[in-house]
Amino acid sequence: MFTQSPIENQASGGNFRNFLRTLLQRSLRYVRQEKKCFISAAVILFVFLGVNYSQNSSKNFLGIKSKVQDIENLVEESAGFTQSILGGVSSGLSAAIMPAAQANIDFSADDAEENYQLDILDGSGVVSQNSPSGGDFFSGLRRETTVYAVESGDTISSIGVKFGISSDTILWANNLGERDIIRPGQKLSILPINGVQVKVAKKDTVVSLAKKYKGKTDEILAFNSLAGDKDLIIGKYIIIPDGEMTSVSSSASKVSAPKYVQGAVSTGGWLIVPTSGHNWGRLHNYNAVDISSACGTPIYAAAGGIISLADSVGWNSGYGKYIIIKHSNGVSTLYGHTSQIVIGVGEQVEQGQLIALMGTTGRSSGCHLHFEVRGAKNPLIR
Repeated sequence: MFTQSPIENQASGGNFRNFLRTLLQRSLRYVRQEKKCFISAAVILFVFLGVNYSQNSSKNFLGIKSKVQDIENLVEESAGFTQSILGGVSSGLSAAIMPAAQANIDFSADDAEENYQLDILDGSGVVSQNSPSGGDFFSGLRRETTVYAVESGDTISSIGVKFGISSDTILWANNLGERDIIRPGQKLSILPINGVQVKVAKKDTVVSLAKKYKGKTDEILAFNSLAGDKDLIIGKYIIIPDGEMTSVSSSASKVSAPKYVQGAVSTGGWLIVPTSGHNWGRLHNYNAVDISSACGTPIYAAAGGIISLADSVGWNSGYGKYIIIKHSNGVSTLYGHTSQIVIGVGEQVEQGQLIALMGTTGRSSGCHLHFEVRGAKNPLIR
């Protein structure tokens, strides 16, 4: 058998050591050259492991996870009239292009005002519990118009959220169009309530103003502290609660949503989820929750029944344009703040039938559905 001599073994070992030394030197040189990449990778790995550990080890960080999930939900939800509107199936980037900030508004301020009102059902409508005649519809609300100086980063939508009024209300009060640009320092008139501010003309009456701007006479009188037409002063301004500018009301867009929902989401009981969007899940007012999405999102009947109320005019104690469906089991569901109602009182509707489009009428600072269940548990409360 062939064997190496001690000298050959020593030479072979030296060569191997030289090879290892060379390899180590080259590796260290490479690390020095690419140290920025290695540092970046290490930082990313550290942050990822830290966040993951925090979420799994402490309940205090569950809010972060919830917010991330909320953003994911917004991307998955459709802003248009898709067949999967209640299915939670992504319709592509169109959902991300929708006014996501608007759909992710926290409506807790609206909830507090609704709780303050303590409305109750009384026959065909909603009246204040404090007075058999309806009392002051606007108790707790300021009555004066204020002036706001636009700040850097402001948008019409964000200003509306700040003051609890709709974007349309701000546009109408300042003679602005949807494409007009606002700039820092610009002064804007901010109404205390959703609606329009109008200058009283010579032949105006409360009835004529209510008809022209789609308001209600009793609400106009109450909000402006008027006893009647004799208190209207030519040249003075009054506010029409939840009124609309004539040009807008006359050119209302036609409904293009499916008449019946496709792929409705069950709540686990006899009701279905009535619309798509972000369910805040907070209990407020009369067993109600808010679901926010883009204006114009279709709203469907959560269950079959008879339309006992469909009011498409006025403030209505903060509900705006709203619908009540009475179901065969004696329970009623209420759908508030809609922009357009497509059914009428007395009509029989089936579960999943189109009844309205989402809006921001009444006491509302952004597009959402106020969904109440009266007489049973609201399955959307988290």
